[in-house]
Amino acid sequence: MIRLWTVPALLVILASDAIACAVCFGDPNSSMVKGAEAGILVLLGVIGTLLLSIIGVIAFWAIRAKRLSEAQNAVPFPAHGRP
Repeated sequence: MIRLWTVPALLVILASDAIACAVCFGDPNSSMVKGAEAGILVLLGVIGTLLLSIIGVIAFWAIRAKRLSEAQNAVPFPAHGRP
């Protein structure tokens, strides 16, 4: 009975040249490498925008909660006992 780990191990051992990407094995100035770099920058931009948006929403909620708390704790009439 062939074990499950033998097939992936043989693929890794026998296909070492097929695993290499254009950055590792080919021309670092090729259009494929430039496209991969551009894709990475786009993904970093999307992730950065998403994280900054989440931080902005949390900050907005914190400021809003503080203002609502201050408004609820405010005394609408003077506290000197005037009826």
